[in-house]
Amino acid sequence: MIKLRKLITISTLLLFFVTQAQEYYSLRGYVTNDDNEPLVGVYVRVQNLGTGTVTNAKGQYELRLPEGMNRLSYTFIGYKPQTLDLVIQKNLSQNIRLKFSDNQLKTVKISNKRKDLSYGIIKQVIENRDNYTSQYTTQKRHIYIKSVEKNIRKAPKEDKEKDEKTDPFKNDSIPDLNLFEGEFIQHKNNSGGFKEEKLAAKKLGSQRSLFYTSTTNADFDFNQNLIRSNKLGDNSYISPISATALLAYKYKLLGSYFIGKQKIYKIKVTPRKLGNALFKGTIEVWDSLFTIKTVDLNVNKNSLILYDKFNIKQSYIFIKNKRVLESEELTWRIKTNSEESNGHCDVTYTAYVFDTTYTKRYFNAEVGTTAEDAYDKDTSFWAEIRPVPLTEEERDFINYQDSVFRIRNSKVYLDSIDSAYNKITFLKALWSGMGHINREKKVDWSFDPAIGLIDPVAIGGFRLRYSVSYYRKFEDRKTIYISPFINYGFRNQDVKGNLNITYKYDPKNLSTISVNAGKYFGFVNQFATFNDIFKRENFFEQNHIYVYHRTELLNGLYLTNGIQNILRRDLGNFSFNPDFDEAFENNIPSRFDTHSAFEVVIGIDYTPKQLYIQEPKEKIILGSKYPTFSLAYRQAIPKFFGSTTDYKRLELGIRQKFNVGIFGVSEYSAQFGTFLDTTKLRIMDYKYQRGGDPFFMLPPMYGYQLIDSTFPTFGGFLETHYVHQFNGFLTSKIPGIKQLGIKTTGGGGVLFVPERNYQYSELFAGVNRIFKIGRERLRLGVYYVVAQSNTQGFTSGFKFSFEPYDADNSSWSF
Repeated sequence: MIKLRKLITISTLLLFFVTQAQEYYSLRGYVTNDDNEPLVGVYVRVQNLGTGTVTNAKGQYELRLPEGMNRLSYTFIGYKPQTLDLVIQKNLSQNIRLKFSDNQLKTVKISNKRKDLSYGIIKQVIENRDNYTSQYTTQKRHIYIKSVEKNIRKAPKEDKEKDEKTDPFKNDSIPDLNLFEGEFIQHKNNSGGFKEEKLAAKKLGSQRSLFYTSTTNADFDFNQNLIRSNKLGDNSYISPISATALLAYKYKLLGSYFIGKQKIYKIKVTPRKLGNALFKGTIEVWDSLFTIKTVDLNVNKNSLILYDKFNIKQSYIFIKNKRVLESEELTWRIKTNSEESNGHCDVTYTAYVFDTTYTKRYFNAEVGTTAEDAYDKDTSFWAEIRPVPLTEEERDFINYQDSVFRIRNSKVYLDSIDSAYNKITFLKALWSGMGHINREKKVDWSFDPAIGLIDPVAIGGFRLRYSVSYYRKFEDRKTIYISPFINYGFRNQDVKGNLNITYKYDPKNLSTISVNAGKYFGFVNQFATFNDIFKRENFFEQNHIYVYHRTELLNGLYLTNGIQNILRRDLGNFSFNPDFDEAFENNIPSRFDTHSAFEVVIGIDYTPKQLYIQEPKEKIILGSKYPTFSLAYRQAIPKFFGSTTDYKRLELGIRQKFNVGIFGVSEYSAQFGTFLDTTKLRIMDYKYQRGGDPFFMLPPMYGYQLIDSTFPTFGGFLETHYVHQFNGFLTSKIPGIKQLGIKTTGGGGVLFVPERNYQYSELFAGVNRIFKIGRERLRLGVYYVVAQSNTQGFTSGFKFSFEPYDADNSSWSF
């Protein structure tokens, strides 16, 4: 054993000394043509290392190479490539003269005869992309972001007439802005590794529609074939210099100009057809270098969800013979009937460092970190780091907000605001509800209004209810929420009530514990159809206590566990309002013997390589390109706390949502479940397969549309669902339809229930359109569904859907 340790130690030392013995030397030189003129933008590649550089404005290049044999290649459009083997033993100078290539010139000339010169230029830019994407193995850069949105509210006509008579100097001169400032360091590698460090951030006003509050919002790298940003919409956009760009875009040379001796082409870019996933605008290209210098591109408005207009401007420069992004300017507009918001984001990229060596696991699922003091920077800090001074309007707004912040955090102001909020008024008591807040302690009490006394689900006749809630948020982002309510039925003179407590004790690991206890009504099947959900047979009375806990054990691995103890009684002796006897067929309560159930619940969800940003006091989940796997186990334990139920149920699932480039977004799920034991199973413990609703489309990832009636399953079952949103890929090419913003959707699902020898499958296709209601977005759809089963045969029908948009998470409800 000792000899083995010595051998390992000696081998390690030898390896270390051999590694250290390998030295690096400098190789530099000029690349010229036959007339001894310097060639700018020649790509010099070290083939054995996979790295390289580009010659500068003087035709110079410089590389750091390891000792020994190295193979170099010199390539430049219009010239014959040259390969050279060099033995590096010291610092060397190596000049290269490239020969002109007639074949390449003829190719360009032929294309020029057929098309505008711009097509030949763009073709060479496309062919030259790889030379610039492989300039370096890693990149580190400093980023400053200022994102500002100005809100202009439109006054009604009568108010405008009043304003004309009002002294303009009496109006409030403080602009209505939303603002974000940020200082970041960003790290990237050529394998897709990414990480941002948020060093400082300032947030004023609403951040909901501000763009680029994190560098994870988007990466507008036009050297990539496709560009995607969830913040803009559901589409992936085709770059104007992608591999397929010549099929998607039309180009026109608008002119050229010189910067020194370097010629710049300006080219107009327009879609061949009005597709959702295309840009429109201009790009500038360096002659001889054949790479983008600037872009000024508009995003197709039919692809935007939150925004009505969005524009991207970029400017590129060369640093250390490497082409890099110097600045970015993003502008947008959101327009409603009552207001208009115009946004402007300036991004500055500086302090580039290339080919840095990172630790093996540096690029991981944590794509962002935030400094502990990032949100505590003072005015002098921002004044020092801003590359461009604030506008007068921005300066007035920030000064105003800073003064307001100081005032609003003073005890006198907080007490006055709390006093106004806590004041009881007739309107609050009747309609909106009352509150009592203590901002200093971050405590908020809420009390129901009078209209909330009426219970909308009045089981057994008219019922009154009342609820109160208590919420407190601590400095470390921990929160506690307590909500009791009481419910009284006049017909049966019965009192019901419930107490819910939820405590988030570890925001960084998304950990919560909740307790729910009380006496109330339970559902036999809480996912019953619209026709069945309010039937008397779907309710029973229960005394219950639930204790649930959820936490993240490892990144992407979530554990949910809980226990519940329930005493269940039927409603056989309950008195109901006879006016509703005929509201449903066979509208009589379910009958069963009174019993107790003690149940244990365990759930595990795992999403591999879940991306996230780690804030000082919380964790922000960004998603993953891998599916989520789930396991759910539920067991009723007999004789425990008087329990008489006895069953075991297991469910396994997989689900994923992913982008399919310009073709849209797909989502699928599959679930297998079975009862492992049904010794003593009650009707409210059944696993139900839900029937379809008339006219309304169920969320297609969670149910089937045309199953004629709900039924329970006791053995194994397998259910699968699939939905694809084309996001305008098909309809954007159809005249008349594309102008309406109508998009298509398709999908289907299969259900197998072997115990019933039951098989059901369905396909659906339809159209949907996004409607804008103020700043909210609603997607309305109409679909045609065809289904087949071995009990129903073939059926079909139309369905309608209503889907709200979640702007905070950039996602639809389904």
